[in-house]
Amino acid sequence: MDTDTGMTKGSNEEGGSPQAPLTQQLLALRDACAVCGDEAQFAAMARQQVQPVLPHGSLVAAIVRIGPEQLRLVHAIGVDHPAAAMAKLPRQLDLADRPALKRWLDTGEPQVLQMPGDAERVSALERREIDALGIRRLALHGRIDLGGIVGSIFSFCHLNGDLTPQQTLEILRLVIPPLHEALMRVWRHDRHVLHRPLPR
Repeated sequence: MDTDTGMTKGSNEEGGSPQAPLTQQLLALRDACAVCGDEAQFAAMARQQVQPVLPHGSLVAAIVRIGPEQLRLVHAIGVDHPAAAMAKLPRQLDLADRPALKRWLDTGEPQVLQMPGDAERVSALERREIDALGIRRLALHGRIDLGGIVGSIFSFCHLNGDLTPQQTLEILRLVIPPLHEALMRVWRHDRHVLHRPLPR
């Protein structure tokens, strides 16, 4: 894992001790992702390992099937995201209504949005969803797997403003590969549990 972003964390004012350098935090995140096996472990990893590296208010991690004009939601995990918002997640995402998602698919680059300045970069539908949750800064990134048919999308909401947009982009590029592997493992675990025969 290449962790040379030119960034280190400052001191922890509450504890009075220096925070772990970013490289160590990223290695801890990678190790936590490698042993993440279910949704509870995924949520704990997001709070304990992702949060120090990329401070945010909530996370939606989703697996999607990718079509030419739509993404179909296969599995989603919300970490500190409102339950009502998770319940309303659409099962099908039309790319014509999701320019931020389409830009990510077309370029493979993370998308960082700051409202209201980036309002023109999102659709009216996306803006309504963002405004309904009071989100001012968010980022999305993911990884495409299995021959371009299945992919992961991670939406970080209420991003902390301490990181610059460039720092946020660099961190997203580093954290998504291990997060993708962890999410795929959780999905496989959940499918196995769901299809496990009931005891006689």
